[in-house]
Amino acid sequence: MRRRWLRLIDALKHWRRRHLPNVNNIFTRLNKLETSTTLDYFKMETIEFAEKVLGIRLFPYQAKLLQDESKRLVACMGRQSGKTTTIALKALKFAVSNKQVTILITSPSLRQSMIMFNRIINLISTSPLESRVTRATRTTIHFDNKSEIIALPASENMLRGFSAHMIICDEAAFMPEELITNIIFPMISSTQGYAIFLSTPWGRNHFFYRAFMDPNYSVHRVKSSENPLITPQFLEEMRHNMTEEAFKMEYEAEFVEAANSFFQQDLIRQCVVNDPPAELIESLEENIPEGHYYAGADFGKHKDYSAVAVVKRESHTLQLVYLHEFELGTAYTNVINHLLTAHQKFKLQGVSVDQTGIGEPVLDELKSQGFMNAQGMTFTVKTKEELLTTLKILMEQKRLRLPYHRRLCQQINEQQFQYSRSGHLIFSHPEGCHDDMLWALSMAVWAGTRETPSRLIRAY
Repeated sequence: MRRRWLRLIDALKHWRRRHLPNVNNIFTRLNKLETSTTLDYFKMETIEFAEKVLGIRLFPYQAKLLQDESKRLVACMGRQSGKTTTIALKALKFAVSNKQVTILITSPSLRQSMIMFNRIINLISTSPLESRVTRATRTTIHFDNKSEIIALPASENMLRGFSAHMIICDEAAFMPEELITNIIFPMISSTQGYAIFLSTPWGRNHFFYRAFMDPNYSVHRVKSSENPLITPQFLEEMRHNMTEEAFKMEYEAEFVEAANSFFQQDLIRQCVVNDPPAELIESLEENIPEGHYYAGADFGKHKDYSAVAVVKRESHTLQLVYLHEFELGTAYTNVINHLLTAHQKFKLQGVSVDQTGIGEPVLDELKSQGFMNAQGMTFTVKTKEELLTTLKILMEQKRLRLPYHRRLCQQINEQQFQYSRSGHLIFSHPEGCHDDMLWALSMAVWAGTRETPSRLIRAY
């Protein structure tokens, strides 16, 4: 009898372990459904919505931004100030509070648009709003009140035809001006909709800066220091690790630029602003379309990163399609193996490899693995000048297409120059900064332009 009771108790324990999480999940979903059906989101204040429905306590500057009902809104905010979460919350409140409205999220790349879209998904999945979703795809959320949130890249072909009630332009400083004026605004003309532009600062010759200075726009400028979770010690560390201009842009939301930057912000943006937007291949596991590909590899030292860049040549234009930065301290053998894998996937027709300080072994290893078209480059004043002037000429001739990649853009912009007594350009990057991706890109571009040197007109 005792054994039968023990077996029964063991069976009950097993059932509990197996099924209790599912039972708890059912009760959680029922509670969410009950809560969702009893709340009137339209009458609810935004702060109440954030706290009661989403469980988010807002900082004062976030509350001010969320309560702003202006139809034209600019948010110029520093890093880690919560701009993505704040605007995601604003979009979500608008969607569930209004019937049959369309909210569009767009940015210089689909990847960037998905950052805010996924933030909205996360807010929904941990709240009673989950029961309000009737259908969700990779880029679209449909609610039971017929409202929808859609994420798209800043492409005329993708956006044309939509009529929206709210449009959110993320990293608006890198979006084509013509797209904003000719596509974005007409989409909200018949709905008297909202246009929200948010970005960290970048250049003054653009719509975003003019909107930032326009008194007709409601402007929110937020420094990172306003976030109480960011300590003064951290900001001081970042100030030490970055240039003064980069710190003011990234953490103080100021429009600034160093006078001796070889690549000006407006020139860099000119290469990023494309329609359709250039997108990076995220992984070498993806299917690679056929084409003429060229690579550059910068081998970092003890305090520097290694990086690999791949460009695709179409006629006289080059497009950056792949960029990988390795962790500090990655062994050269791992970088070489990565480069060999890239060669197998892209069928590279040329590659330029930095062999400064490491001599011939890397180049010999590549050639021993069948990479016979690899070319080694030793960085000198002359070779650096040739690499970066070639890169700049292509950018000025609008023959280089870059995907939106904030860290790459920052590295390009931070490259400083001065003239030597002999008239040569001498390049450097500020202490605490890195330029590995820039040099990998410049060598990939160099490899991709060797077959068409007549198109390059030296201007320096």
